[in-house]
Amino acid sequence: MPRRIVVVLAGAFLSACLWRSYESILEVHVTLLLQMTDKLAAMSDSGRTPTAADIVEFTYPAQRGRDFLRAFRRSSDRPSYQSFGKFLDHYETMLQRIDAARVSPSAWQAEPPRLLRDRETLTALAGEIRRDLHR
Repeated sequence: MPRRIVVVLAGAFLSACLWRSYESILEVHVTLLLQMTDKLAAMSDSGRTPTAADIVEFTYPAQRGRDFLRAFRRSSDRPSYQSFGKFLDHYETMLQRIDAARVSPSAWQAEPPRLLRDRETLTALAGEIRRDLHR
């Protein structure tokens, strides 16, 4: 019986910690995904074509972002939560397009201006998320 109480109290404590840190965890995800977008754009600007291993590196933070959304499902009515979902959708669509383009030199050459637009879109969405967090 005491073990069950400890498990319940530990679960309640962890839930409270997650609830309190929604803003800080979301900020980390947004910042990291923007940095990954910058890294991808720099790779493109330097003429380097991403490898399959690179795509995995860029995909992992998005998967962690999806884990965040699942963990904070109770916050789904918050504008920042909804904006982050849009942010992830755009990021993942960008990665799918890049993964397809990387195998064709001519398709990859068309990516730099698209990546610039993606970076602008993601930066704007990040600003929206941050504004929503501070309302």
